[in-house]
Amino acid sequence: MTSSASAAVRTGPAPMPRLGTGPLGITLRIIVAVGVLAVANVVAGILPASLVLIPGALDLLSGSSPWAFAAAFILQSLVLIIVVLLVWAWMRWVERRSIRDAGWRWGRQSILWLLLGVAVAAASLIVVTAVLPAVGSVPDSPAMFGEPGAAPLTVALLILHYIGLAFLQQSIPEELLFRGWLLWRLRHRPVVAVVVTTLAFTVIHLVSSGGQQSAWEHVLYLALPFGFAVLATGMLLWTGSLWAAVGVHGGFHIGNYIAASVLAPVDSATSWLAVGGVQATIGLVLVATALRRGKTILDARD
Repeated sequence: MTSSASAAVRTGPAPMPRLGTGPLGITLRIIVAVGVLAVANVVAGILPASLVLIPGALDLLSGSSPWAFAAAFILQSLVLIIVVLLVWAWMRWVERRSIRDAGWRWGRQSILWLLLGVAVAAASLIVVTAVLPAVGSVPDSPAMFGEPGAAPLTVALLILHYIGLAFLQQSIPEELLFRGWLLWRLRHRPVVAVVVTTLAFTVIHLVSSGGQQSAWEHVLYLALPFGFAVLATGMLLWTGSLWAAVGVHGGFHIGNYIAASVLAPVDSATSWLAVGGVQATIGLVLVATALRRGKTILDARD
């Protein structure tokens, strides 16, 4: 085959997915995305139970020993690895495309977009929380830094643990699924893509545990995932990078950790609505202006 013929093959029309993008196809993909996330977390959650079969393992991994943090890091990484592998398999065999098309690629500006997303999400959460009426006093010692007088190694490991929890276990796998694969698959109908992926991502957080005390509070809590989901989508549209969305999602968690550690506590429901409302407003502005300017979803820019 000549080089020109090879180029023609490479630049020809992309193969059609094995599953359509009508209502049934969209619904099935959402179910698969939720299932992938559930499987990854269940597997990571079950593995620690097997440690009871190893004599002395529970004692070794208890408390704040380095081994305990190492085990937690492995489990956090396992969630990400399982999600990436399953998305890769789905993209290859069902979508008939590369996982890179769903945003799983790293370029020269990826770290910039990641950090920008973290800054926007964390700063907006901290500022909103800081101006809300306090219902208590500022903690004597930052919770995320351990007990007062904790050894520097323990503090460093705690910080790494929170970062791993925010990114390895939550933001990267969830964004790959919802703002990566699902948003990309519906990219030819951008408004539908934004609405469907945002609502699907929001609804699954009905089962999240964020301090809710009643069924109604579980509903109010949805303001948070809705808000940063819209913000993540807006950042992705403007930057063309999935890593901006990852930064927003991870930045939300990092901002939450910081606010809980150094700011006075506020009413939970009020903070959910306020933070979610502010982030959703910023996100809606970004989404609307991006679509008006012709920005496209994961169009191979980075």
